[in-house]
Amino acid sequence: MQIKELGELALIKKLAEQFATSHPRVIKGIGDDASVTIQDESQYLLCTTDTLVEDIHFSLKHTPFYNLGRKAVSISLSDIAAMGGTPTFLLVSIILPASVTIDFVNLLYRGIKEKAEEFDVKLIGGNTSSSPDKIIISTTMLGEVFKDRVILREGASVGDNIYVTGRLGDSALGMKIWKEKGDNIITDPFLKDAVMAHIDPCPRVREGIKIAEKKLATAMIDISDGLISDLRHIAEQSAVGAKVWVEKVPVSTGLKRWILDHPQDIMLALNGGEDYELLFTASDKDAPKLETVSRELDIAITHIGEIAPKINGVNVLNEKGEALNLAIEGFEHFKQRQE
Repeated sequence: MQIKELGELALIKKLAEQFATSHPRVIKGIGDDASVTIQDESQYLLCTTDTLVEDIHFSLKHTPFYNLGRKAVSISLSDIAAMGGTPTFLLVSIILPASVTIDFVNLLYRGIKEKAEEFDVKLIGGNTSSSPDKIIISTTMLGEVFKDRVILREGASVGDNIYVTGRLGDSALGMKIWKEKGDNIITDPFLKDAVMAHIDPCPRVREGIKIAEKKLATAMIDISDGLISDLRHIAEQSAVGAKVWVEKVPVSTGLKRWILDHPQDIMLALNGGEDYELLFTASDKDAPKLETVSRELDIAITHIGEIAPKINGVNVLNEKGEALNLAIEGFEHFKQRQE
Protein backbone atom coordinates (compact mmCIF):
# COMPACT_ATOMS: atom_id res chain seq x y z
CA MET A 1 0.00 0.00 0.00
CA GLN A 2 1.22 3.49 -0.86
CA ILE A 3 0.87 6.31 1.65
CA LYS A 4 -1.51 8.19 -0.67
CA GLU A 5 -3.96 5.30 -0.29
CA LEU A 6 -3.82 5.61 3.49
CA GLY A 7 -3.94 9.41 3.75
CA GLU A 8 -2.74 11.76 6.47
CA LEU A 9 -5.60 11.22 8.93
CA ALA A 10 -5.40 7.43 8.83
CA LEU A 11 -1.62 7.65 9.21
CA ILE A 12 -1.96 9.83 12.32
CA LYS A 13 -4.52 7.41 13.77
CA LYS A 14 -2.19 4.49 13.11
CA LEU A 15 0.73 6.25 14.82
CA ALA A 16 -1.46 7.29 17.76
CA GLU A 17 -2.39 3.65 18.32
CA GLN A 18 1.20 2.51 17.95
CA PHE A 19 2.55 5.05 20.43
CA ALA A 20 -0.31 5.11 22.94
CA THR A 21 1.12 5.52 26.42
CA SER A 22 -0.05 5.23 30.00
CA HIS A 23 2.81 7.37 31.32
CA PRO A 24 1.47 9.20 34.40
CA ARG A 25 2.64 12.59 33.15
CA VAL A 26 0.91 12.33 29.75
CA ILE A 27 -2.60 13.76 29.78
CA LYS A 28 -3.01 13.93 25.99
CA GLY A 29 -0.60 12.54 23.41
CA ILE A 30 -1.05 12.28 19.64
CA GLY A 31 -4.38 13.48 18.30
CA ASP A 32 -5.02 17.03 19.47
CA ASP A 33 -3.68 20.48 18.55
CA ALA A 34 -0.92 20.06 21.13
CA SER A 35 0.27 17.41 23.53
CA VAL A 36 -0.59 17.91 27.20
CA THR A 37 1.76 16.76 29.94
CA ILE A 38 2.00 17.54 33.63
CA GLN A 39 4.38 20.43 34.34
CA ASP A 40 3.81 21.03 38.06
CA GLU A 41 1.05 20.93 40.65
CA SER A 42 -1.05 23.62 38.98
CA GLN A 43 -0.16 23.68 35.28
CA TYR A 44 0.11 21.53 32.19
CA LEU A 45 2.86 21.84 29.59
CA LEU A 46 1.63 22.19 26.00
CA CYS A 47 3.81 21.25 23.03
CA THR A 48 3.10 21.44 19.31
CA THR A 49 5.14 21.27 16.12
CA ASP A 50 4.37 22.47 12.59
CA THR A 51 6.12 22.37 9.24
CA LEU A 52 5.92 24.61 6.19
CA VAL A 53 7.21 23.05 2.96
CA GLU A 54 7.94 25.08 -0.17
CA ASP A 55 5.45 24.47 -2.99
CA ILE A 56 3.14 22.61 -0.58
CA HIS A 57 2.34 25.29 2.00
CA PHE A 58 3.84 28.35 0.34
CA SER A 59 5.36 29.68 -2.86
CA LEU A 60 8.20 32.19 -2.81
CA LYS A 61 6.60 33.80 -5.86
CA HIS A 62 3.70 34.86 -3.67
CA THR A 63 5.01 34.97 -0.10
CA PRO A 64 7.41 37.67 1.11
CA PHE A 65 10.24 36.20 3.19
CA TYR A 66 9.34 38.37 6.19
CA ASN A 67 5.70 37.22 6.17
CA LEU A 68 6.79 33.61 5.81
CA GLY A 69 8.65 33.94 9.11
CA ARG A 70 5.62 35.47 10.80
CA LYS A 71 3.32 32.75 9.47
CA ALA A 72 5.64 29.98 10.62
CA VAL A 73 5.26 31.25 14.18
CA SER A 74 1.55 32.02 13.88
CA ILE A 75 0.48 28.52 12.94
CA SER A 76 2.09 27.10 16.08
CA LEU A 77 0.70 29.91 18.23
CA SER A 78 -2.72 28.92 16.93
CA ASP A 79 -2.31 25.36 18.22
CA ILE A 80 -1.52 26.62 21.71
CA ALA A 81 -4.51 28.98 21.49
CA ALA A 82 -6.79 26.05 20.64
CA MET A 83 -5.88 24.42 23.96
CA GLY A 84 -6.62 27.61 25.91
CA GLY A 85 -2.92 28.02 26.65
CA THR A 86 -0.37 30.77 26.94
CA PRO A 87 2.61 30.36 24.55
CA THR A 88 6.04 30.62 26.16
CA PHE A 89 8.98 29.24 24.14
CA LEU A 90 9.79 28.55 20.49
CA LEU A 91 12.28 26.39 18.59
CA VAL A 92 12.80 26.83 14.85
CA SER A 93 14.47 24.43 12.42
CA ILE A 94 15.25 25.47 8.87
CA ILE A 95 16.24 23.26 5.94
CA LEU A 96 17.60 25.35 3.08
CA PRO A 97 19.17 24.90 -0.36
CA ALA A 98 22.71 26.29 -0.52
CA SER A 99 21.51 28.83 -3.11
CA VAL A 100 19.32 30.66 -0.57
CA THR A 101 20.57 34.19 0.06
CA ILE A 102 21.52 35.71 3.39
CA ASP A 103 18.85 38.35 2.75
CA PHE A 104 16.23 35.59 2.77
CA VAL A 105 17.48 34.29 6.13
CA ASN A 106 17.60 37.79 7.63
CA LEU A 107 14.07 38.66 6.53
CA LEU A 108 12.71 35.26 7.56
CA TYR A 109 14.09 35.60 11.08
CA ARG A 110 13.00 39.20 11.33
CA GLY A 111 9.44 37.98 10.79
CA ILE A 112 9.94 35.14 13.27
CA LYS A 113 11.32 37.51 15.89
CA GLU A 114 8.59 40.12 15.54
CA LYS A 115 5.72 37.63 15.66
CA ALA A 116 7.25 35.86 18.67
CA GLU A 117 7.77 39.16 20.50
CA GLU A 118 4.18 40.15 19.79
CA PHE A 119 3.10 37.28 22.06
CA ASP A 120 6.05 37.47 24.49
CA VAL A 121 7.46 34.17 23.22
CA LYS A 122 11.19 33.50 23.49
CA LEU A 123 13.15 31.71 20.74
CA ILE A 124 15.36 29.23 22.61
CA GLY A 125 16.79 26.90 19.97
CA GLY A 126 16.33 24.93 16.78
CA ASN A 127 18.36 23.31 14.02
CA THR A 128 19.72 24.02 10.54
CA SER A 129 20.29 21.64 7.67
CA SER A 130 20.73 21.67 3.90
CA SER A 131 18.24 20.63 1.24
CA PRO A 132 18.76 19.82 -2.47
CA ASP A 133 16.06 22.23 -3.64
CA LYS A 134 13.17 23.04 -1.27
CA ILE A 135 12.88 25.31 1.77
CA ILE A 136 11.38 23.66 4.87
CA ILE A 137 10.62 25.51 8.10
CA SER A 138 9.66 23.63 11.24
CA THR A 139 8.48 25.31 14.44
CA THR A 140 8.01 23.80 17.89
CA MET A 141 5.99 25.87 20.35
CA LEU A 142 5.76 25.31 24.08
CA GLY A 143 3.01 26.75 26.22
CA GLU A 144 1.31 26.33 29.56
CA VAL A 145 -2.22 26.23 30.88
CA PHE A 146 -3.77 25.83 34.32
CA LYS A 147 -4.98 22.27 34.81
CA ASP A 148 -8.62 23.26 35.21
CA ARG A 149 -8.59 25.35 32.01
CA VAL A 150 -7.15 23.07 29.32
CA ILE A 151 -9.52 22.50 26.38
CA LEU A 152 -9.34 19.37 24.23
CA ARG A 153 -11.03 18.32 20.99
CA GLU A 154 -13.08 15.84 23.02
CA GLY A 155 -15.81 17.06 25.36
CA ALA A 156 -18.60 18.27 23.08
CA SER A 157 -22.08 17.07 24.05
CA VAL A 158 -25.37 16.78 22.18
CA GLY A 159 -27.16 20.12 22.39
CA ASP A 160 -23.98 22.22 22.62
CA ASN A 161 -23.76 25.21 20.30
CA ILE A 162 -20.97 25.43 17.70
CA TYR A 163 -19.06 28.71 17.42
CA VAL A 164 -16.24 30.22 15.38
CA THR A 165 -14.17 33.33 15.93
CA GLY A 166 -13.59 35.89 13.18
CA ARG A 167 -14.40 35.30 9.51
CA LEU A 168 -13.79 32.19 7.41
CA GLY A 169 -12.58 31.64 3.86
CA ASP A 170 -10.34 34.66 3.32
CA SER A 171 -7.11 32.66 3.43
CA ALA A 172 -8.32 30.26 0.74
CA LEU A 173 -9.62 33.19 -1.30
CA GLY A 174 -6.25 34.93 -0.99
CA MET A 175 -4.44 31.85 -2.26
CA LYS A 176 -6.91 31.50 -5.13
CA ILE A 177 -6.47 35.15 -6.14
CA TRP A 178 -2.71 34.75 -6.24
CA LYS A 179 -2.96 31.64 -8.39
CA GLU A 180 -5.26 33.43 -10.82
CA LYS A 181 -3.57 36.84 -10.92
CA GLY A 182 0.03 35.74 -10.70
CA ASP A 183 2.30 38.80 -10.61
CA ASN A 184 -0.51 41.24 -11.48
CA ILE A 185 -1.05 43.99 -8.93
CA ILE A 186 -4.14 43.54 -6.76
CA THR A 187 -5.90 46.90 -6.39
CA ASP A 188 -9.17 45.88 -4.69
CA PRO A 189 -8.64 46.61 -0.95
CA PHE A 190 -10.95 43.75 0.09
CA LEU A 191 -9.02 41.26 -2.01
CA LYS A 192 -5.78 42.64 -0.60
CA ASP A 193 -7.13 41.81 2.87
CA ALA A 194 -7.82 38.25 1.72
CA VAL A 195 -4.27 37.91 0.44
CA MET A 196 -2.89 39.15 3.76
CA ALA A 197 -5.11 36.67 5.62
CA HIS A 198 -3.30 33.91 3.75
CA ILE A 199 0.29 35.09 4.12
CA ASP A 200 0.05 36.64 7.60
CA PRO A 201 -2.72 35.01 9.67
CA CYS A 202 -3.68 36.24 13.12
CA PRO A 203 -3.60 33.46 15.75
CA ARG A 204 -6.40 33.84 18.32
CA VAL A 205 -4.24 33.50 21.42
CA ARG A 206 -5.97 36.07 23.62
CA GLU A 207 -9.36 34.69 22.57
CA GLY A 208 -8.34 31.13 23.47
CA ILE A 209 -7.01 32.26 26.85
CA LYS A 210 -10.19 34.20 27.64
CA ILE A 211 -12.47 31.31 26.62
CA ALA A 212 -10.43 28.95 28.80
CA GLU A 213 -10.26 31.39 31.71
CA LYS A 214 -14.06 31.66 31.78
CA LYS A 215 -14.44 27.91 31.09
CA LEU A 216 -16.82 28.50 28.21
CA ALA A 217 -15.72 25.84 25.69
CA THR A 218 -16.53 22.14 26.01
CA ALA A 219 -14.22 21.31 23.05
CA MET A 220 -12.02 23.41 20.77
CA ILE A 221 -9.74 23.21 17.72
CA ASP A 222 -8.12 25.73 15.41
CA ILE A 223 -9.23 25.85 11.79
CA SER A 224 -6.19 24.85 9.76
CA ASP A 225 -7.54 22.20 7.38
CA GLY A 226 -11.03 23.64 6.86
CA LEU A 227 -14.16 24.22 8.96
CA ILE A 228 -15.90 20.93 8.20
CA SER A 229 -12.76 18.81 8.33
CA ASP A 230 -11.80 20.26 11.71
CA LEU A 231 -15.37 20.05 13.03
CA ARG A 232 -15.25 16.36 12.13
CA HIS A 233 -12.21 15.99 14.41
CA ILE A 234 -14.25 17.34 17.33
CA ALA A 235 -17.20 15.12 16.39
CA GLU A 236 -15.11 11.97 16.15
CA GLN A 237 -13.19 12.53 19.38
CA SER A 238 -16.36 13.55 21.25
CA ALA A 239 -18.42 10.70 19.71
CA VAL A 240 -21.13 13.06 18.46
CA GLY A 241 -22.57 14.43 15.24
CA ALA A 242 -22.98 18.04 14.17
CA LYS A 243 -25.00 20.33 11.94
CA VAL A 244 -23.85 23.67 10.55
CA TRP A 245 -26.12 26.24 8.89
CA VAL A 246 -24.31 27.54 5.85
CA GLU A 247 -26.00 30.96 5.99
CA LYS A 248 -24.66 31.44 9.53
CA VAL A 249 -20.99 30.88 8.59
CA PRO A 250 -19.33 34.32 8.90
CA VAL A 251 -17.48 35.63 5.85
CA SER A 252 -15.77 38.92 5.10
CA THR A 253 -17.09 41.68 2.86
CA GLY A 254 -14.45 40.73 0.31
CA LEU A 255 -15.56 37.10 0.15
CA LYS A 256 -19.24 38.13 0.03
CA ARG A 257 -18.48 40.31 -3.00
CA TRP A 258 -16.44 37.53 -4.60
CA ILE A 259 -19.29 35.03 -4.11
CA LEU A 260 -21.67 37.26 -6.07
CA ASP A 261 -19.74 36.37 -9.23
CA HIS A 262 -18.49 32.98 -8.03
CA PRO A 263 -21.36 31.46 -5.97
CA GLN A 264 -19.64 28.08 -5.73
CA ASP A 265 -16.85 29.70 -3.73
CA ILE A 266 -18.92 29.75 -0.56
CA MET A 267 -17.12 26.42 -0.23
CA LEU A 268 -13.93 28.36 0.54
CA ALA A 269 -15.43 29.17 3.94
CA LEU A 270 -16.36 25.53 4.54
CA ASN A 271 -13.27 23.67 3.36
CA GLY A 272 -10.65 26.26 2.39
CA GLY A 273 -8.43 25.91 5.47
CA GLU A 274 -5.62 28.03 6.94
CA ASP A 275 -8.04 30.46 8.59
CA TYR A 276 -6.47 29.81 12.01
CA GLU A 277 -9.67 30.88 13.71
CA LEU A 278 -11.00 28.97 16.72
CA LEU A 279 -13.82 26.48 16.31
CA PHE A 280 -15.41 25.45 19.58
CA THR A 281 -18.50 24.09 21.26
CA ALA A 282 -20.25 25.58 24.28
CA SER A 283 -23.31 25.03 26.40
CA ASP A 284 -26.36 27.06 25.40
CA LYS A 285 -26.47 28.61 28.88
CA ASP A 286 -23.11 30.28 28.21
CA ALA A 287 -24.28 32.14 25.10
CA PRO A 288 -24.63 35.48 26.98
CA LYS A 289 -21.11 35.14 28.39
CA LEU A 290 -19.71 34.56 24.90
CA GLU A 291 -21.47 37.70 23.69
CA THR A 292 -19.70 39.59 26.48
CA VAL A 293 -16.31 38.10 25.51
CA SER A 294 -16.98 39.07 21.87
CA ARG A 295 -17.58 42.69 22.90
CA GLU A 296 -14.64 42.81 25.30
CA LEU A 297 -12.16 41.48 22.74
CA ASP A 298 -13.79 43.26 19.78
CA ILE A 299 -13.98 40.11 17.69
CA ALA A 300 -16.91 38.31 16.12
CA ILE A 301 -17.86 35.05 17.84
CA THR A 302 -20.57 33.46 15.73
CA HIS A 303 -23.01 30.67 16.53
CA ILE A 304 -23.01 28.52 13.37
CA GLY A 305 -24.56 25.22 14.39
CA GLU A 306 -25.32 22.60 17.00
CA ILE A 307 -23.92 19.30 18.22
CA ALA A 308 -26.20 16.40 17.29
CA PRO A 309 -26.31 12.67 18.10
CA LYS A 310 -23.48 10.67 16.53
CA ILE A 311 -25.88 8.74 14.30
CA ASN A 312 -26.76 12.01 12.48
CA GLY A 313 -23.19 12.48 11.25
CA VAL A 314 -21.69 15.88 10.36
CA ASN A 315 -23.83 17.92 7.97
CA VAL A 316 -23.95 21.39 6.45
CA LEU A 317 -27.52 22.57 5.88
CA ASN A 318 -28.78 25.20 3.43
CA GLU A 319 -31.57 27.69 4.18
CA LYS A 320 -34.14 24.98 3.34
CA GLY A 321 -32.64 22.57 5.85
CA GLU A 322 -31.21 20.36 3.12
CA ALA A 323 -27.77 18.80 3.54
CA LEU A 324 -25.13 20.04 1.11
CA ASN A 325 -23.04 17.55 -0.82
CA LEU A 326 -19.47 18.19 0.31
CA ALA A 327 -17.19 16.41 -2.17
CA ILE A 328 -14.18 17.94 -0.42
CA GLU A 329 -14.21 18.67 3.31
CA GLY A 330 -10.74 20.13 3.69
CA PHE A 331 -7.05 19.63 3.01
CA GLU A 332 -5.43 16.27 3.69
CA HIS A 333 -1.77 15.53 2.95
CA PHE A 334 -0.84 12.58 0.70
CA LYS A 335 -4.31 12.46 -0.85
CA GLN A 336 -4.63 14.41 -4.09
CA ARG A 337 -6.85 17.44 -3.59
CA GLN A 338 -9.29 18.27 -6.36
CA GLU A 339 -9.62 21.93 -7.27
